[in-house]
Amino acid sequence: MKGKIISYIAAKKFGFVEGDDGESYFLHVSSLIDQDNEEKLVKDVVVEFEPTPTPKGLAAKQVHVPEVFFKKQLVRFFTAKSHQPKYGMVAARQPFATRFFEDANAGRRHIKQLAVEAGCNAILNTTFKKVTEKNSDGEEVTLHSFSGDFALVTENSPCANEVLSDESDAEIAQLVAGFEKQFKRINKVESLAKNNQQKRFNTTLIAVGVVILAAVYTYLTR
Repeated sequence: MKGKIISYIAAKKFGFVEGDDGESYFLHVSSLIDQDNEEKLVKDVVVEFEPTPTPKGLAAKQVHVPEVFFKKQLVRFFTAKSHQPKYGMVAARQPFATRFFEDANAGRRHIKQLAVEAGCNAILNTTFKKVTEKNSDGEEVTLHSFSGDFALVTENSPCANEVLSDESDAEIAQLVAGFEKQFKRINKVESLAKNNQQKRFNTTLIAVGVVILAAVYTYLTR
């Protein structure tokens, strides 16, 4: 029987096929005739298999993947705490960390905006740091900084021929080059902003310390 891949989770080694009969069949990587074809188990790829009933339901056995060409395309923008995307492949990545923000939501918006400006479509390995500093009035404030890996994540999609496949490779290569260039500019600007911010924190801390020492000195010399 023939059918199309509905889904396949590489990390878990299983997915599902929709057969020509309209039924859904469980597919495990061990059912592939050629194990090297696992990377071809992409949504909408046509496969041939033996429909097999099992105690847990219908399964695809003796799965054969005919010759297929793929084009690379960007996935929709997303953020994730994990180092690797659940679906897709990382074409490029760069670590990034923001300046500090009193408003945590403003920090989240800021890192997403910069990621988009850099030309990437994902932020992986996202984390945040929270610190307490003193403002210009000597009051303690909680500040938030966000970090993660700006990344370009692609997914494979079946295409008609090798020419389309090669063209998509060239397009992604151009996007990667553009991303690397934009990231350098954005990271430089943000690093400068972080340094200036840290200088202000240090200046405030010194000023507060001077005021405290002056008050102590006045008290002791009365």
